Amino acid sequence: MKTRIINFIPFLACWLPLAAIPMTRTFAICNLGIQLAIFIAAASIPGWRTGRLSYVDFAWSFGVFCIGIETAVFAQTFTPQVAAIAGFYLWSGGRMSLLTVRLYTPRLLQRDFPRYIYQRKRWTAEGFRSERLSIQYEIMLQATANASALALPGIIVSTDSASHFGAYETAAVILWATAFGLERIASRQKRTFTQGQNTDTDVCTVGLWRYSRHPNYFFHWLQWVALAALAIPSALASRDQHNGVLAALLVVGLLRTAHLMYYTMVHYTGAVPAEHFSVSKRPAYAEYQMTVNRFFPGPRRRTRVPVRGNHTHRQLHKQEINDALRDLEVPSA
Repeated sequence: MKTRIINFIPFLACWLPLAAIPMTRTFAICNLGIQLAIFIAAASIPGWRTGRLSYVDFAWSFGVFCIGIETAVFAQTFTPQVAAIAGFYLWSGGRMSLLTVRLYTPRLLQRDFPRYIYQRKRWTAEGFRSERLSIQYEIMLQATANASALALPGIIVSTDSASHFGAYETAAVILWATAFGLERIASRQKRTFTQGQNTDTDVCTVGLWRYSRHPNYFFHWLQWVALAALAIPSALASRDQHNGVLAALLVVGLLRTAHLMYYTMVHYTGAVPAEHFSVSKRPAYAEYQMTVNRFFPGPRRRTRVPVRGNHTHRQLHKQEINDALRDLEVPSA
């Protein structure tokens, strides 16, 4: 229990100063209320009734979409930076909301997605016995992430009424567009491979998957890096209205946003849970792990490097895996 309480501290440390500063107070407080309302209605209640954590995917996505609306509404001036950052939230959250709203179709979600089946293994290993309470904890943790760190770029840029859209900002937008395009290419390559493979034990090594075991996750993370980078000039501009210490803290907060999404894509609901099932299902995946980078794209290794933490896992029932692998492309935070 102590560990779970500690996990909320970084998000509270991000949100409390935003709620204390007059320029960001309204946005921060309203966003907290909106995120809690979304997560309670869309994830906590159905999660408590059904024992499914996967509903949090829609809550997270719709919460991101709402951050985009708030960024535009609370902006002091609707600058090009506000438009770009609000557009990112609206596009990313809206697209994923449309994909995940189907979770509420009656009898569609018979079991949780693999990443949330894996979470149950973590709960057991950490000694948490109440599955229902663990589900509520995970939901509220993601709600506080949406209320604080993930909303930080929008909150920061909304306070900058004199932002300048120059070469740096243009480069950040180009980075986002490139990363989004490559994420879609990676997802399409995986989908094409899956539809055409001879057996369900084959390992996808085509296209971008030859250089990264999770290129779709990497390029999704890179979009959040571009978002955080786009907000840095507005964070630095706060020196004129407040002081250099605040500007430095805001920049650190933006770096935390990028790091949070990295941790999510790799450890929390991304690569690590996915590879747990891949190793169990695909015998050739262990060799794939030793020759291809897990996250950051790079050249294939000729010398096989053992994968840290690649322990033999308990084989799940084949039907359980096949049913559970109806997963989405991008894990939530």
